[in-house]
Amino acid sequence: MGDPTIGNGTAGSEADQSAASQREMLRLVSELYYVRQLGQPEIATLTGFSISKVSRLLASARAAGVVRISVEGAPQEPAPLARALSAALGVEVWVTPGHETDPALAARLCGVAAAPRLAEELPEDGAIGLTGGYTVESLVAALPAVSRPRTVVVPLVGGWDSSNPHLNSNEIARRLAERVGASVRLLHAPGLLDDEATTAALLADSAVTATTRYWGELRLALVGMSGAPRFAPGYGTVMDRLDDAGRSRLTARGAVGDVAGHLVRLDGSFVADEWERRTISIPVDTLRKVPRVVGIAAGSNKVETIVAGARTGLLHLLITDEPTAAAALALLGYAGAAPGVAPATTPTE
Repeated sequence: MGDPTIGNGTAGSEADQSAASQREMLRLVSELYYVRQLGQPEIATLTGFSISKVSRLLASARAAGVVRISVEGAPQEPAPLARALSAALGVEVWVTPGHETDPALAARLCGVAAAPRLAEELPEDGAIGLTGGYTVESLVAALPAVSRPRTVVVPLVGGWDSSNPHLNSNEIARRLAERVGASVRLLHAPGLLDDEATTAALLADSAVTATTRYWGELRLALVGMSGAPRFAPGYGTVMDRLDDAGRSRLTARGAVGDVAGHLVRLDGSFVADEWERRTISIPVDTLRKVPRVVGIAAGSNKVETIVAGARTGLLHLLITDEPTAAAALALLGYAGAAPGVAPATTPTE
């Protein structure tokens, strides 16, 4: 009996030819899309395929290695702007790219750009804490999938907030845990309560302490920072929990924003106010003991906040974008640091 792999129409030859033909089809469709820069509808018209089939072929081409996409890695050395701000504030600084003037866009882009590098900061075990916030939410959403099964994620502030999902620290903590394969402990408390007595009672409740006990075991804290009470950045912030009288009161006391639920002045001192005493958040003394505290904020409404946040001594790493960093240097008196960029002055009133 002859060799079954030899001769016309043998199974081995047919399989090889079919595989080669399929790979050539993947290569052709990929060339049309990536090299000749035709859109998927145009390719569908040329080939007679449906648009969905073209999409599947392009996905298969990437999976099979017919198409190999490479992206230049991020710079390993900090940019001059980052080094200058780091020296001025005395903390490590990462500066993300982008020149968005809209505060909401700047905040989200900063979070997305910081995500890959922040993934490398995640500890292999222990507790990871985070606040809510526009920038923190976008960072978590853009975080590359990594494996940290020995960690537990906990919120650092209360935040059942149905009107502003980016302030719902429980939901953001849950998403982070899913991204890294960690467990999560939710904080069953709102961000702001009606009075100080209720806040104290809730902090002593066993359902809350089951989560807050992890605050003393944190290996990493990721904290967002809101802008001053006078700003209306175009998205919901914790300052929206204040009425006009409250905003005026905190402005008069020098508050330029908050760090993890704690009001700060430009010089880095904390503002003592009943608003803070009604807030569920990690205590300052506990946050100071965390080995790695990362603060992230960007936008024209956050210039004073990042300076104040760094001056508190709480942060080990500050992440912001280019315009915010440049404006912060200008605020600190570095002439020419921020050509054409100035802190926003749009008040809420």
